[in-house]
Amino acid sequence: MKEILFLGFLIISAWQDVREKEVDSWLYIVFGGLIWFGKLCFEGPVSMGPEAANVIPGILMVLFSRWSGGAMGEGDGWFFVVAGVALGLKKSVALFLSSLLLCSFCCFLMLIWGRKKHVSMKKKTVPFLPFTVPAALWILGR
Repeated sequence: MKEILFLGFLIISAWQDVREKEVDSWLYIVFGGLIWFGKLCFEGPVSMGPEAANVIPGILMVLFSRWSGGAMGEGDGWFFVVAGVALGLKKSVALFLSSLLLCSFCCFLMLIWGRKKHVSMKKKTVPFLPFTVPAALWILGR
């Protein structure tokens, strides 16, 4: 159940990230709450220690975003907080790393294209969350 909710959250967030370059904060609250509630209903009581560990990567991303002055989107960090609740620590870290690999490959291709066409890519931004969709489908499908 939490995986289905997470996939819905993922698709809506990725779509918003592409269209508006940001994700509405209410999505994090609503889907995070629904996933947490579903987890309690279907898995029973959970221990707060492991649950706190599950959200550490996302919290670190939020802090890094604030420390870097927004070099990385803060919303991406909040996305991974919800991912940690839904998927657990190992799968959320795997999701981040595989998404980062896909995003890096895309940016590399953009760089090559820009060099061939003599177009500067310095000020181009790439939304990160769309790269989480194929990565999440791969991780959840294994």
